[in-house]
Amino acid sequence: MAEAQVNSSFGGYDDEFVEVVEDDLLCPICHLPLKRPVQTESCGHRFCRQCIDRHFKSQETNRQPLTCPMDQTLSRQQDIFLDRATERKILSLIIKCPSEGCQWTGELRAKNTHLTHCPHKVVSCTNDGCRVTLPRRALQEHLTSTCDHRIICCSFCDTSHHAFSTESHRSVCGKFPVDCPNACGSREMRERVLDHIENQCTLTVISCPYSNLGCSSEFQRRDRESHLQSDMPLHLDLACVRLINTEEKLRATQEKISALENRPLPCHKYTWKINGFQEILRRAKVGLQDVIHSDPFYTEQCGYKIKFRLYPNGVEDAQNIHLSLFFIIMKGEYDAILQWPFAKPVTLTLIDQQGNPDDRENIVRSFSNYSGSWCTRPVREENLGNGFTKFVSHDNLKKRAYIVDDAIFIEAKFD
Repeated sequence: MAEAQVNSSFGGYDDEFVEVVEDDLLCPICHLPLKRPVQTESCGHRFCRQCIDRHFKSQETNRQPLTCPMDQTLSRQQDIFLDRATERKILSLIIKCPSEGCQWTGELRAKNTHLTHCPHKVVSCTNDGCRVTLPRRALQEHLTSTCDHRIICCSFCDTSHHAFSTESHRSVCGKFPVDCPNACGSREMRERVLDHIENQCTLTVISCPYSNLGCSSEFQRRDRESHLQSDMPLHLDLACVRLINTEEKLRATQEKISALENRPLPCHKYTWKINGFQEILRRAKVGLQDVIHSDPFYTEQCGYKIKFRLYPNGVEDAQNIHLSLFFIIMKGEYDAILQWPFAKPVTLTLIDQQGNPDDRENIVRSFSNYSGSWCTRPVREENLGNGFTKFVSHDNLKKRAYIVDDAIFIEAKFD
C-alpha cells in the first residue's frame, strides 16, 4: 500500500492494522484506533485526546455547556484522565508499514523506529536545490549518479560544479581539448589554443620579424626560415637598428618593474583598465580568446583576494549580444582571519568617459545574492564566481563614451 497520509481532522491512528481493531479501542468521534486515549470518570467513555479537545473547544466557542459526546455533562478538569492501559494495548497492535512495497509488520509503537531506516519510505534528495522525492533504497544512487544538483569535478580541470552545468562549464573550461581553428590538425587545451596559434601553429600567417623596420612580407609560420634566408642581406643591415630598439624596450620594462614594486597598498576601490578593447572583442567573436582576467587584488589591507573575469562576447543567453562580467573570490593570504561567507557590498561600474563628470551616465550593477559556493572560503585556487551575464550590451557600448582611445574602465567598490 502507499504510505498513509495523516488526516489532521482526525485524532486517531490512520494506519493499516493486520487484524480488525476491537470496537472499544476505537474513538467514537473519529472512528479510528485511539491515539493518546483519555477516559471520562463519570461515564467511562474513551476518546482520542485531540478529538475530545476539539469537541470541547467547539462547545466553548458556541458558549454551550461541556458534555460528553456520548451522553452527559461533565467537568473538563475533573472528569478526564489519560488511559495508560488502553494506550499500551493499542501500541502493541500489529500494523503494516505505510511505505509502498514494504512487507514489514510490527507493533504500532515500533513504527517510527522502522521508518527511520525503511528502504521503501519516500524521502527527499539531500542535495541543495533538488526537490526530487524517491524511495530511500534509491537515494544513494540518485545522490551519486543521477541528481542534477550533485557536485561533480570536471575531469579536465578538477573544478567543482553542479551536474546540470557540465556543458556550460566545458564551454569555458581552460583544460578542455579543442581543435586548432586553423585546421592544422593540432588539438590543444582551450587555455593554450591562443598560445598555440600565436607561437606554434605552422599555418598561422605571421609578419616578418623585421616588419617594423621596413620588411612588409607576410607568410605562414612554416615558411619563416625560407623567407629569412632569401632576404638575409636586408635583415643583416637592419640588425643594428633592431638592437637599438631592444635596448629601448629594456629600459621601458625596467621602468614598469620599478612602478610595480612601488604600487600603493590595496584599497576599497579597484579600477580595471582594459586597453586594446576592440581587438579583444574581435578575438572573442571569432573564438580565439573567449575570456580575459583582471590582475588579482585585495579588497583592503589584509582583505579578500579578488579578480574579475570578463567574457567580451558574452556567455549563455548573452552570447554575441552582451559583455558578461563575473566576480571571483580567490584563495588569499588572510583567509584564516576573515569572515565567511563573503558578504561585503560590491558595486561594479562601467565608467562613462565623458569629459564633464556631471554629464556621465555610468552603468552600475550591485550584488544582491550572497548565497552559494561562490562566496564561501575557497578550498581550491579560486571559487566558481558570481556576476552578470548581461552586464552591458554591445549596442549600449556604442551609445556613450564608454570606449575612448580603445580602452574601457571597470570600477569595483567594496563599501
